Amino acid sequence: MKSDRLAMLLVFISAFTMHLPAQFASATEKPSVSARDSNFVADNQTKSVRNEGNLTGTTPGGTQAVEPAQLPVDDGVDYTYERVCTAGAQDFMDPAYCVQLNAQCDAQADGVLVQWIEVNRNVSPPTRTATGRSGCLYPGQPPTAPTAGTLEEAPIVITLTEFESQPIIAAGVFSQPDHFGLRNAHSNFYAVAEEQEFTFEFQNAQIRLRAWPVSYEWSYGDGSRLLTTNPGSVLPGDGFDIETLTSHRYSETGDYFVGLDTLFAGDYSVDGGPWLPVAGQARVSSEPHLMSIWRSERHSVAETCLENPQGIGC
Repeated sequence: MKSDRLAMLLVFISAFTMHLPAQFASATEKPSVSARDSNFVADNQTKSVRNEGNLTGTTPGGTQAVEPAQLPVDDGVDYTYERVCTAGAQDFMDPAYCVQLNAQCDAQADGVLVQWIEVNRNVSPPTRTATGRSGCLYPGQPPTAPTAGTLEEAPIVITLTEFESQPIIAAGVFSQPDHFGLRNAHSNFYAVAEEQEFTFEFQNAQIRLRAWPVSYEWSYGDGSRLLTTNPGSVLPGDGFDIETLTSHRYSETGDYFVGLDTLFAGDYSVDGGPWLPVAGQARVSSEPHLMSIWRSERHSVAETCLENPQGIGC
């Protein structure tokens, strides 16, 4: 009887062991480790890794072992890009400026010129520095980021400070009527500015730089201001009391100095290379323009000045 009971007990233990849940597996069996889509999973813990490719593997008993020591180290430096024509853009940007810049990306349709920015996460807050490298962004095809090899030799970059140091000729300021107007009447103002080009030596390289006007900031001397992309234009005759996009009406008599700041966009070429945009716009101030505003009076007269040289208005 004892032998029969012992045999039945062994059969029961064997059947119970076959139906144990997975969490009661033998302690000698090693858990599997896998790595997929840059996320490494082991014992229900996940670690994200930057800049790695896809890896797969398992511990002994599987097909491949993962060696975390071979993973690249994050250096804390990333690269991002931004559209050149909107970098440091003013509120009133000439749309033709973007068209001219993006025309450099003509390998495919709808190309957009971008510039690369280095983002350093090793400092707080992270810093953003222009690399001086540009690229082209096409639909469905991101630009190629610069590498350490392409950045070893620092490129020559013409900054906004260097741009503004060039002898850019300020816009001429004109008015109709010339230098005077009447109270409560429109005085027409307009600016004359042209595209300019400069050639100079910079960091042992020959630089060609172009500048062209894109917007105008008027200050009329009585506290009124106007920002526009329209320079205004001359009117037929004396232009007296005709409202224009750049005209102004003074409510009081007196002398007023009219100021104008013209914003110039620019690009440059290094040693005959491709044209690269200057990040930002140069502000160039014109000489103040004096306006004398008079009042007008109306009188009814019965005689001409020939008939009465002493009459009103004679």
